[in-house]
Amino acid sequence: MRADWTQAYRDPAVAQRYDRRFSGSGRWSDWLVRRAVLRLLRKAGQGRLPTIVVDAPAGTGRFTALLRHHGVHMIHLDASAEMLGVLQQKHGPGQEVVGNLHHSPLVFQPQGAILCFRFLQHLDSEQRQKTLQSLAQIAPLAVVAYYPGWHPKTFSRRWKRRLGLHTKKIREFLPLKTIRAEVEATGWTLEAIRPVAPFLSENVLLLLSRT
Repeated sequence: MRADWTQAYRDPAVAQRYDRRFSGSGRWSDWLVRRAVLRLLRKAGQGRLPTIVVDAPAGTGRFTALLRHHGVHMIHLDASAEMLGVLQQKHGPGQEVVGNLHHSPLVFQPQGAILCFRFLQHLDSEQRQKTLQSLAQIAPLAVVAYYPGWHPKTFSRRWKRRLGLHTKKIREFLPLKTIRAEVEATGWTLEAIRPVAPFLSENVLLLLSRT
């Protein structure tokens, strides 16, 4: 993980402009992700949404309005007070907690679920497994975003790099068996894996359960 990554989101200017990534062309990808999250949460609850969802790291509340609209109580955990401040500006104050996901101050939510988005792509395998272990201390269900390097953008970036052209970060290629092994090594069961959109979103969503 880059040393400067977590510090960037403690910059008020970065926090204020963070949501721009979900505007323009990113709006369609975001809509597909939010729709997939709802479906997976309902699948986990056999047709019903959980009463409590912990968003960690919550950022600026990407899923807050959607889930509150469906009667879900949201708990927001993030290491950046600045990001949570923007969340409160957008959605009003709720249950916001400044804290480290790996040393969560939250009590276990036996009837809840946890969302973990835009986080694991910054980590290596050991750090991802540490994060999955931390999530299990918060709730028995989870919807987690992985960036497995299957997306067409990843392959185009590899070609650009071979040609000596500037490109964005190339995602690590993670076969399904690698993802499953990471999940099972931390005691979770992989209930479902859902690619969001072949050409719009680089992530796949995992529905995890733990008894």
